[in-house]
Amino acid sequence: MKTLLRGMVAALVLVPAMARADRADRMERRAERLERQGERREKHGERREQRGENLVQKAEAKDQRAEELRAAGHVKAANALERAADRQERRGERMERQGERMQQQGERREKRGERLEHRANSVEQRNANSAAPVTPAN
Repeated sequence: MKTLLRGMVAALVLVPAMARADRADRMERRAERLERQGERREKHGERREQRGENLVQKAEAKDQRAEELRAAGHVKAANALERAADRQERRGERMERQGERMQQQGERREKRGERLEHRANSVEQRNANSAAPVTPAN
């Protein structure tokens, strides 16, 4: 009877430790996922920012072409081309801002993942220390 009770007590003591270990694993996996998402977000933001810069450059080229048309006497075509250039420039600037914002989000997400991973390691370490075999006193 005494052995059965000791076995039950030992099992009850170990159950929370196993649950905490599972929690640490989940936290670690989540941290890794956050880091990967952050890296992807950063790359995507860089690409979007570059695309925005390219759009702004194309808009400037359209503006130059509009000036050439205007000099040649094609005022209506120049006005239309200038409006298109303005739209393209605004779109490019907006994409640049979005790209910068996405990069910042990615950096924040990566840092959050690193912090979470550190916390998971701490929890795991704590579990290893607290799950030391407990010998019942006679």
